Amino acid sequence: MIKTFIINKVSHNPNILTSITCSHFQITRPTVYKYINELVEDKIIERLGSNRSPNYQLVETVYNWRYENNQLEEDILWTKDMAPLLKDIKSNVKEICQYGFTEMVNNVIDHSESGSLTIQLSVDYLNLKIQVSDSGIGIFEKIKTTLGLEHPKQAILELAKGKFTSDPENHSGEGIFFTSRVFDTFLIFSHQLRFVGFGNDNGFLFDERSDLPGTTVHMEIKKDSAILLKEIFNEYADPDKDPSFHKTRIPVALMQHEGESLLSRSQAKRLISRFDRFTEVILDFKGVTQIGQAFADEAFRVFTNKHPDVHLTTINTSADVSNMIKRVQSTK
Repeated sequence: MIKTFIINKVSHNPNILTSITCSHFQITRPTVYKYINELVEDKIIERLGSNRSPNYQLVETVYNWRYENNQLEEDILWTKDMAPLLKDIKSNVKEICQYGFTEMVNNVIDHSESGSLTIQLSVDYLNLKIQVSDSGIGIFEKIKTTLGLEHPKQAILELAKGKFTSDPENHSGEGIFFTSRVFDTFLIFSHQLRFVGFGNDNGFLFDERSDLPGTTVHMEIKKDSAILLKEIFNEYADPDKDPSFHKTRIPVALMQHEGESLLSRSQAKRLISRFDRFTEVILDFKGVTQIGQAFADEAFRVFTNKHPDVHLTTINTSADVSNMIKRVQSTK
């Protein structure tokens, strides 16, 4: 029990691991040192810094590969390089890793316009981390160009919707949507933008100071994760009636770039673009305190009148947002 506590706390408490363990179990420092030393000997954690001011961290094993992007096949890379290193991992976690790896590598091969890609696998006692990087056009810039958007930041909303691809004849546009939801942590770095999400959260977009070329996708999952890939698929489908990807959930706050208010019809048109590809759309208004009449009218009256087969549902609405939606709906 004490060792488990130490292992779970070390990453977020590298400087005070000894003191918080003493406090939690009401034991002496020499007793804690005994357990820490055993974990160090077993190569589960490692001690950094001086003996007077040690830092601790989980021992991490890192593997790196670099490939030229010509005639690559993602399933072969998985089978040849990645899978042998994960043979002892739980089957559901391994399946999620395989799905995320092959989807992200295929994106590089088919969409990035990059001459090469690099892959990194990091493994410690608790976690798996997979990183796929390329030196191509950049995912946000690619979506901006394909859809004729004004700014790369607007590309995040399209990823949140799902079913977006720059090559619809050969791709369904589901890869990033589902990969971002099955991993515990999902990040995209491209040029001066960093996206964190979606997972169980709505997702957040940050401006980076440095310009990072190409695209890097970072995925993390706990080794003991109980998530099942099929359950995430089923969450956005109806396995009994319609097993296809027909439902999506969209964090509307992603539209509020730098505090922008959601007032105009043009903003609403960007929001509802491609909604007609779904039969159910959940609009999550968390973080949105108010919307304008024109915005609400376009989304909740004009669109619904034109597309009665698309069911719009709202969640986490403030009183002002809810009242505005009711106001425009009453004029149908």
